[in-house]
Amino acid sequence: MEEIKMEASEFIAKAYDSNAFTTAQTSAGYINPEIWNKEVLAHVKANLVVAPLGKVYNDLLDKPGDTLNITVGVEPAAGAAVAESDAVTITAFEKTQVVFSPSEYGAAYQLTNKEKSRSFINLMQDMTAQLGYQLALKKDTVCVALLQASAGNSVVANGVASTDIASTDTIDYDDIVNAKKEIMKDKLIPKFLIVGAEQYADLLKLEAFRDASKFGGDVAKNGFIGRVSGLDVYWTTQISPSASKAKALMLGVDGSGVSSFGICQKSNPYLETEYHALERYTDIVAMEDYAVKLLRANGICSIESYAA
Repeated sequence: MEEIKMEASEFIAKAYDSNAFTTAQTSAGYINPEIWNKEVLAHVKANLVVAPLGKVYNDLLDKPGDTLNITVGVEPAAGAAVAESDAVTITAFEKTQVVFSPSEYGAAYQLTNKEKSRSFINLMQDMTAQLGYQLALKKDTVCVALLQASAGNSVVANGVASTDIASTDTIDYDDIVNAKKEIMKDKLIPKFLIVGAEQYADLLKLEAFRDASKFGGDVAKNGFIGRVSGLDVYWTTQISPSASKAKALMLGVDGSGVSSFGICQKSNPYLETEYHALERYTDIVAMEDYAVKLLRANGICSIESYAA
């Protein structure tokens, strides 16, 4: 305890020596934003599960412009046999357009001088971690909502109608195979499976998944929990039950390995602070600017099952 107090005292003393806490500085705050920016970015990366599976476009990152247009190729038809002296049939060159229009997302805390003077270091670290978590949570929430709403393929456990899902209709290996089939029929390659906690538990109860060497083990960093049927499997808190149902997501990639959804990053997560001298508190604001868009709807298959 004495060692911790000494470290805190030395830290604050050095900060005062370098004039870091005075409002005369351009930052007008109590911390160095450049240092904390890196901390926020690290916390965001550590908590993201779904967003890293998308294709990232950095064309607008820290550059002028508010919209990014990209083209997505359409699967062409096979060539045709041509008789001697006949003209070759002209095929339309087709592309589709995807428009990214980034939006800002943020989270903030306030720290009073009184709170600062009592637990400055630990409190700032805790706030930084939580702000990073909030930004990551929002980004994954945006991704999951888009993918579930826009999936071009769908499978329901045991082949029942969605409205007829009962407690016996839990996700199983057949559902995973059927979802892979739907994506493969659209000439894409199944790559990732993202499940909620209830669906993960149902999979582990199956005989085929009880051996940790076949499926999972402990939950690893960024939600990775193992492999099944050639798929990388992830768990996220953003897939949760609603009316005793949940939708897992299977994502496919094209022949070049490009994901079925993309993220256009306008600005990476950053932290800003502002000190209010009269009220004696500091605003601590974390921000990020991006857009998430679907690239290929048929590269996504939802797997709906019972989840209490």
